[in-house]
Amino acid sequence: MFELQNKITINDRDYPIRTDFRVILEIFVMLSDPDLTDGDKVEALMQMFYIERPNDTEKALQAFADFIEPRKRVNGRRPRLLDWEEDFDLIAAGVNHVLGQECRSLPYLHWRTFLAAFLEISPESLLCQVLNIRRKMKTGEKLEKWERKWYQKNRHLVDLPQKFSDKEKALLEEWT
Repeated sequence: MFELQNKITINDRDYPIRTDFRVILEIFVMLSDPDLTDGDKVEALMQMFYIERPNDTEKALQAFADFIEPRKRVNGRRPRLLDWEEDFDLIAAGVNHVLGQECRSLPYLHWRTFLAAFLEISPESLLCQVLNIRRKMKTGEKLEKWERKWYQKNRHLVDLPQKFSDKEKALLEEWT
């Protein structure tokens, strides 16, 4: 409970895992790839996260989910406000501020340490400002006048690009 987890127990057997934050973020990027099938994503996750692959894939996937976010989950869909890849510079800035050092220059940083720092990012940070405007826009809440003005100048930070598969991109190119 008080140590950083470096293995996962499935069916009374311990499986070593890759715990560096970069690995987890690479998994998040892979999981959002519209060109990969669900089966491809499961296979890639198992290879990327587990050093030795567990036999029980379903329990292994649940263990991964519990590892990346150990708090209780809220049921129901929430609007997508954060993109780990697109927002990484803002995330890193906040995490760096909390840690007092550049996280990307560290040879190793456990995911849970990274996550703890991420959760402590100041509400006054640029990241939180962007997320708050995204939340308001996605839920139909009216933006304050200063927020509308800020959004107009900073759309590139707020608007998340839609991810299309290669097939969808080809179809869009045909239409345009």
